[in-house]
Amino acid sequence: MTTRYLMLEARRAYRNKRFLVFTVGMPVVLFLIYVQMYGKGAIHGVDVRAYLMVSMAAFGAMSGAMSAGTRIALERQSGWNRQLRLTPLKPVSYLVAKAAVAMVVAVPSVILVYGAGALVAHVRLSPQEWVVSAAGLWLALIPFAVIGVVIGYVASPDSAQAIFPAIFMTLSLFGGIFIPVEAMPKLMANLAQLLPSYWLGIIGRSPLGLGGFEWKAVPVLLAWTVVLTLIVVRRYRVDTART
Repeated sequence: MTTRYLMLEARRAYRNKRFLVFTVGMPVVLFLIYVQMYGKGAIHGVDVRAYLMVSMAAFGAMSGAMSAGTRIALERQSGWNRQLRLTPLKPVSYLVAKAAVAMVVAVPSVILVYGAGALVAHVRLSPQEWVVSAAGLWLALIPFAVIGVVIGYVASPDSAQAIFPAIFMTLSLFGGIFIPVEAMPKLMANLAQLLPSYWLGIIGRSPLGLGGFEWKAVPVLLAWTVVLTLIVVRRYRVDTART
């Protein structure tokens, strides 16, 4: 039943055309624009085109992964999650499915931006670099999927529509997705390393010329995931107790 619910949720997410435009179409367009403007040179040994490709893929994938929050808030308001609690679907399965759908929804952003990088921007990487970069970037989205679930359980539908872009843009701007950390003042660059978005970009770019996979990112992202998961469990219990 968990698998069936996961498939239904993923299908529902992909039917939202406006969502697909902003999470899939916009990152590709921004990437192609930035490549035309800044696509020469290298940043810390990484070709600028590849650097921008990873950043824009991360931008779109973050949006997709965190978008579950608004849907959860709507389901809480409509009472749909209360109805689900009357089915054999276990609470943990519901939460895991929501996070899993967020991960699935993030896939097209990574694939299409990387595809644009290869076919349009002529980014040249070895097969191993393509696979490790894309797979690492996708796996590093786990804490962002949990952030989306947290938003869904702490906000109403109206406030979720304001909280989601505020958190998303904060992570993008100050985590090195839109502005390279190398261009930030020292204090901002140090603070950026506390954000999961910084390590998301590092994982995506580290196989491309930064000396191999950055394993230091793993415990940081794991810590974010654990703390956020505990918040989700707490908020879910509070929400359940109210009904």
